[in-house]
Amino acid sequence: MNTGSKRLIRLYTYAMSPFAAKVHCFLLYKGLDFECFYINPLRVKQDLPVGRQIPVVRIGDECRADSTPIGLWLDERFPDQPRLLPAEGPERERLLAIDTWVSNCLIPGSFRSYPGDGIDHILNGWKLSRVMANTAQGGLPLWLRAAWPLLITRVGFVRRLVAMADDGLPVRESKLKLYDEFLAHLGDGPFLGGRDEPSLPDLAAYPQFALYYITGFRGGEDILERSALMEWLGRMRPYVDRNPPLMPAAVCTRDLP
Repeated sequence: MNTGSKRLIRLYTYAMSPFAAKVHCFLLYKGLDFECFYINPLRVKQDLPVGRQIPVVRIGDECRADSTPIGLWLDERFPDQPRLLPAEGPERERLLAIDTWVSNCLIPGSFRSYPGDGIDHILNGWKLSRVMANTAQGGLPLWLRAAWPLLITRVGFVRRLVAMADDGLPVRESKLKLYDEFLAHLGDGPFLGGRDEPSLPDLAAYPQFALYYITGFRGGEDILERSALMEWLGRMRPYVDRNPPLMPAAVCTRDLP
């Protein structure tokens, strides 16, 4: 890989953060050399170089936060690497509008779908705590891992996103509705916006379907019910199956078909 710069690129992330996973995919697609620093939720203030929320990307002495603005910054910093968006014009605006749907609908839906309802809420909550404990710097204490299913739903950021996603439908029905909305955006494809290559919204959406499946979350297998979605995921894989992987192998339990 060629960064076009000798400066270290570091992504500050959580392993299962949908917004940080967007940025991880941006960096993979652009073919940039970077490293992941998996923040410990008990040390956010100490370990983040700016702000209190991930994702953050640091390039040399410069830092940026917020997933889509980071993507725009990467295109500015590395214009000779594959672009995430056209430089200007109506196609750029259409793709940004789809990314807004990903950020305001699809990602909030993931915060409602996982952990989910009933026993899924408990088991997926523990699954998330295991992923965090095995990736975050310094791990997590046992008491926090045990209490994770209860505590995660009390975080203000999570509660706000769940409220955005609550359309009055049962959790699984709401999730499948989002799948169909995504396929409507995809249309005849092969990638979003009718493009022949991925762009920013494809890379933003990919981890929202893939992460929960490969880490074995209950309900993650629902993606198998949409053949067109699986075909799109297959088309995306050559662009994102690079290092460092979107999810460390130690916490993956299955591969995408």
